[in-house]
Amino acid sequence: MMALLVLAAVVLLSVGAGASEMKGSVEVKLDAGELPVTNGAVSMYLVGVPTEGGYRLLDRYGGGIVRSEDAASSNLAYWLRELAGSGQELLLDVDGRVVFSGIEEGLYLLVQTQRMDGFYPFRAFLAEVPADGQWTRRFAPAVFPITDEPPCTGDVTIYLAALGMLLSGGGLVCCGIWNRKKRAK
Repeated sequence: MMALLVLAAVVLLSVGAGASEMKGSVEVKLDAGELPVTNGAVSMYLVGVPTEGGYRLLDRYGGGIVRSEDAASSNLAYWLRELAGSGQELLLDVDGRVVFSGIEEGLYLLVQTQRMDGFYPFRAFLAEVPADGQWTRRFAPAVFPITDEPPCTGDVTIYLAALGMLLSGGGLVCCGIWNRKKRAK
């Protein structure tokens, strides 16, 4: 009977240990449309470890808790990117793809660390491993070609604001003139 209890304990401990040793993978395949991707590299950084309801950020990234719902925030990814240290960097293959394998459970930051010829880099993003029970995660961030035309920088907004201020100022001047004429009568 004692041998049976010892055997059951060993089996339960090995099942529990196997669950914590699960590994995942993260695949990034850049979406460049029909254009060929010729070079570049992507780095992956562990930024948080699992905790109740989310992830505890590593001290390097300021500590604190990130809820699972907030892990998709591009603002958070941008901020974490500024704090990133050393990570695992892989070169893109001829299809614009990298696969990080043997990934432990956690929150990861993915950043394009070497730009591809002729393309702007993709926006940094966060990946949960696992997510919804899936240990294999696939992402297809869009990359856009660099063209001779300058990118839209929002200058139109400045012109619209200046036009609005000009019209408001003109309206105030007209009201002032009308008020003076009314008092002069």
